[in-house]
Amino acid sequence: MLPETVASYEHLCKSSAMNIALLINRDLASHIALGRLIGLLGEHRLSIFISEKVGRDHSLSQPLMALAEFEKQLVATSSQSFDSLARKANCQLQGFADIGSKVNSPEAVARIQATEPDIILSIRFGLILREPVIAIPRHGVINLHSGVLPNYRGVMASFRAMINGEAQIGSTLHFIQDAGVDTGDILSIAKIPLNPQQSYLLNVLNLYSAGCQQLASAVQQLDSGIELIAQPQQGDARYYSFPSEQQLAEFAALGYQLFDPAEIEAIRALQG
Repeated sequence: MLPETVASYEHLCKSSAMNIALLINRDLASHIALGRLIGLLGEHRLSIFISEKVGRDHSLSQPLMALAEFEKQLVATSSQSFDSLARKANCQLQGFADIGSKVNSPEAVARIQATEPDIILSIRFGLILREPVIAIPRHGVINLHSGVLPNYRGVMASFRAMINGEAQIGSTLHFIQDAGVDTGDILSIAKIPLNPQQSYLLNVLNLYSAGCQQLASAVQQLDSGIELIAQPQQGDARYYSFPSEQQLAEFAALGYQLFDPAEIEAIRALQG
């Protein structure tokens, strides 16, 4: 066999399309991230699973309900729905609502196993994964968290960063190794400047350009036969839930907005 042929054969062995299961949530940031990832991961075979909300049933305050409705309308009036994005990725959007959102149940595990994923990528997925799902892919489960870990675990990390006067916000790529929330070993952190003139929502959405590149880079490494190196989380670990009425009032008193209708065009540009 000629040297050129050997090199070509070795490249094919190291680089081939993978089966990738994407776990997303039915929200605006996931909608934007999915559109980007379909382009970045187009050479791979994608399966897409969606959650309908984050966390357990709870009653959100009026400002958070208004934010959710604003996001919902932007997704609904987009040129591409979640279903059409899935078709663009040559797959069908799947979920777990019909089985009570029990993602670790035998029925849900069977759905995911049927796609034979080499790796699972989680972006804002609203359900806690446990061992039955984590054990499925040979390369593990990787989550993109829209906050700098371990300082900002939980939800609405950028909201907390704004209240805390941070100069930067970021996204953390980490493994999901157990049922702990945002506790897994870290692969990379990408930071961008926090813009205090922009709303919380637009600051968060701006994270996903670099965040999707983090995911794509990890997939490229694996596809090339390069092992991913992760480091345990170190430092002051803080977990945050949804902000209280008092914290929302403090946020507004600092001159911040959860969302701003004047930013719609900027958000549309991110939707592509």
